[in-house]
Amino acid sequence: MTRAVVALVGAVALVGAAASLGRRRDARECTSTPDSERHHPTPVPGEHLTDAVEAFTATTARGSFVSRRTVDGLRTAAVAVLTRFEGLSEDDARAAVGDGSWTDDPIAAAFLSEDVEFPSRSIRDRLADRFRRDDRFRRGIRRTAAAIAEIGYVGLNDRTVPDTVTLRHRRSSADDDVDVRTTDERLPEGEVSSFPVSATGHWAGIGVVALAAIGVGAVAELPAVVLAGVVGIGYAGFARTGSSPRPTLEIDRTLSDDEPEPGDEIDVTLAITNAGDRPLFDLRFVDGVPAALSVTDGSPRLGTALRPGERVTLEYSVTAAPGTHEFDPALVLTRDLSRSAEGAFHVGAPTTVVCEPRLRPIAAGVPLRAATTTFAGRLTTSAGGAGTEFHSVREYRRNDPLNRIDWKRRARTGELSTIEFHQERAARVVVLVDARKASYLAPSTGAVHAVDRATDAAARIAATLLESGDTVGLAALGPTERPGDAGEDVCWIPPASGSRHRVRLREALASHPQFSSTPPLEEARWITQLRTLRRRLPAETQVVLLTPLCDRGSVVVARRLASRGHAVTVVSPDPTAERTTSQQLARVARRVRRFDLQRAGIPVVDWGTDDSIDEVFARRLAAIDGGGR
Repeated sequence: MTRAVVALVGAVALVGAAASLGRRRDARECTSTPDSERHHPTPVPGEHLTDAVEAFTATTARGSFVSRRTVDGLRTAAVAVLTRFEGLSEDDARAAVGDGSWTDDPIAAAFLSEDVEFPSRSIRDRLADRFRRDDRFRRGIRRTAAAIAEIGYVGLNDRTVPDTVTLRHRRSSADDDVDVRTTDERLPEGEVSSFPVSATGHWAGIGVVALAAIGVGAVAELPAVVLAGVVGIGYAGFARTGSSPRPTLEIDRTLSDDEPEPGDEIDVTLAITNAGDRPLFDLRFVDGVPAALSVTDGSPRLGTALRPGERVTLEYSVTAAPGTHEFDPALVLTRDLSRSAEGAFHVGAPTTVVCEPRLRPIAAGVPLRAATTTFAGRLTTSAGGAGTEFHSVREYRRNDPLNRIDWKRRARTGELSTIEFHQERAARVVVLVDARKASYLAPSTGAVHAVDRATDAAARIAATLLESGDTVGLAALGPTERPGDAGEDVCWIPPASGSRHRVRLREALASHPQFSSTPPLEEARWITQLRTLRRRLPAETQVVLLTPLCDRGSVVVARRLASRGHAVTVVSPDPTAERTTSQQLARVARRVRRFDLQRAGIPVVDWGTDDSIDEVFARRLAAIDGGGR
């Protein structure tokens, strides 16, 4: 009877060990911490085929992206490039796509045509497709997109067709899932926000071993093994009695410069003091680096132990970017002595960095539409008067300046006449930044996105025009509310000039939420903002629109402003890439938009990622002077 009881105890212990082993597999070892050293990830145009194909169509796909919609979208894209860049009419382009004559690639021709058969493939190629998990549909997408891109922009012949295609709405890179912020919550100095204490599962293994030892020892009648198991149970019991301590920390953050210039390096020094009366045996600290600032030296994270009253110092450096950047609350993780329980806390330590963009003029000038001379922003009117460009000749009037008398005509005919020139006056310009959510794009997740490039260019364009004596205003389209902000009205600064106006422009570019370096969570009602802007714009005001031209909305903005009689010039920072099939299609779609705007009489200054704004404007003005486009 006694042996039966012992055996039963042993069996129960073994069952408990098996159950504990199952829980051990699911045990959470530690809380993941954000990669605050990283820059906020930015999407790339054409991350998914759905987005790239929808750029050519008038509708947005809902739900899964079915094969028929894919084929129809690519057919629309083929017609678009044939009509824009091959000179075909829409009917001829559709006929060419229908009979497969639009491309030399037989797979692309068959993919978009219902009358052309796919070329046959050998058994070896079919087996290779199965091994690579490829099929005719995916192969057709890749080859068709490559054929469209070959027509859509120059230089693709030297590139290879991408091997992969991302069909559905999912991230194409692990870098896109990086969390760079500790929290979007705002806490006053020293205030602590905590989360429920969670078990780490650190000692789950000792329970398994202890129960297994008791079970084996009981069944095999080995007292020493049973005793070892009992000791293990004691350790497991000790682990369960612990609790994560709530930290009382004093965080003193010091910056080497809280009003730096863009590109300056800022040294950040943190003094972390345990102001409580309990020791912190296992403390992990992650500073809340602003998402738009990149860590260039050191690390904003620390792992240590602190006795009561003890202080530790953390140092790292970040690179300044234009805008107002507020440090997030620090993330603090603590564990008890047994490391079985873990607490997560946010500790408030508000610090703000204000980096105003430099109003540095562009040497070449700004290529405004109405400029008939090489001087930036100077408007030549249809009225005669003083100026530099010949307008007409009229009869001499008393008090006319001697330098405007046509002395050659006087010598020839004996009559006095006065030369009139086109009158010149200062331009009135509004620089408009497209800061909608759809504009936060970059050629790679770590590159500078188009809104940051546009904001920097807006400062330099404004400085150039102000230096030449013109009046300049500033406006933006995009979200006005960010996490932690109370929300502001849209940015609108009427055209003006003077030193105070320059300060106002700099402050707006640095502090207004519409120029934030961090992408917004939601899109704004930008159509309403555009209507308001159109009502505010004075007559005869030129608009310099800074937009990446990566969606239909940017074209709508340019066309609606032009329809109200404003001379619109589009300056477009290019955020596209060409590493994948869908990225190549997105680049072609952007070129189609540029073509349509230029055909509508709206000039587009294309700004590549490898060029400075100075180089781009210099080439543009040289082309204008030379009679080009």
